[in-house]
Amino acid sequence: MSILPYSGLSFFIGFLGLISILFVLKEKLRGIIIYKDLIFYITIFYTLLFLTFSTSIAVILFLLYTYSIYYLATKLDLKNSLWFSLIIALPMILFKLDIEPLYKVLGISYITFRTIQAIIDYKNYGKLSFIEFTSFILFPPTLLAGPIDRSYRFKKDLDSGYNNLTKDNLISGWDILILGILFKFVFAEFINLFWLSKIDANSTILIDMINSAYAYSTYLFFDFAGYSAMAVGIGKMLGIDVPINFNHPYLAQNPQDFWRRFHITLGSWLTDYFFKPIYKYLHGFKLLKGKRLLIQNISIITTFLLMGMWNGLTWYYIFSGFLFGIYSATHNTYVVYVKKGGYDYFTKFPNLVSINVKRLLMLNGAILALYFFSGRVPI
Repeated sequence: MSILPYSGLSFFIGFLGLISILFVLKEKLRGIIIYKDLIFYITIFYTLLFLTFSTSIAVILFLLYTYSIYYLATKLDLKNSLWFSLIIALPMILFKLDIEPLYKVLGISYITFRTIQAIIDYKNYGKLSFIEFTSFILFPPTLLAGPIDRSYRFKKDLDSGYNNLTKDNLISGWDILILGILFKFVFAEFINLFWLSKIDANSTILIDMINSAYAYSTYLFFDFAGYSAMAVGIGKMLGIDVPINFNHPYLAQNPQDFWRRFHITLGSWLTDYFFKPIYKYLHGFKLLKGKRLLIQNISIITTFLLMGMWNGLTWYYIFSGFLFGIYSATHNTYVVYVKKGGYDYFTKFPNLVSINVKRLLMLNGAILALYFFSGRVPI
């Protein structure tokens, strides 16, 4: 029997029971086992005993594969970690190509991105031991769908040990967990049952398509934000401060603001480990010399195309990423235009009206892109 993260009552009973035991026996455990070893054993125990045999084997084999590459990358201490990152990403790429795979690794995309980050950042933040690496890569609350943590931040929590198992973290984590449960299992299910599932996704009638777009975007937010909140809540109760992944995204005033609020950890990861390197790389082309804005916009669109492909190599994921890229490049161009003395057309409105006009434009732009992302567009 497989008990995937947040898949049912058994998962919550198991982890809330574990958290209760940790708090009751915390002082005794201090003298018996190091906290980071405890998290490692919890992670391995969950992987081996709570997942199906085939899933467990696939996850463990992929763990050994990623750690082997990570170990070589840190051992050889090469300046350029690009090739190691590509080798790490190869299984995920093959999986996304939808070729009949010999493997199916739970959370392969998130494991891949975490490993690449750990390889790139080890020089600045230090290496991870096998125990630390395993806990970081396979931490059960974030295994299936993130958020995408950073290895150095995760290690800091491991090093803090039992000091993070506090009453404040327990209460705060519980509140966030309850909010996540409410979002995912009440609001998202209600929206799906009484709104989204009632719509004919194949209808080409404009009002049906608009209804489908709004319904899906609302459902996606509550489902994904709920999942992320549950991960944050259980992580905090276990002493791991998992980063927040959503912060009122549909109140964003522009594309940059949106990606600081929606799937925050993915946007942050892509900015640091893809946008910045490609932006720097493009500066080396003579053809682009002195064309900073063009380089920025090429880098932005390329980054969002990668985001689309990360979700899957199907046209609707890629086109959705492309749309978000166009939004961001257009906004970036407008910001540069205004900074250079161009007229800001939003100043025509009173401040409150201007803010809400921006929000309305961004909201509907996001809904359109997410409508394509859903694969429900009748094309």
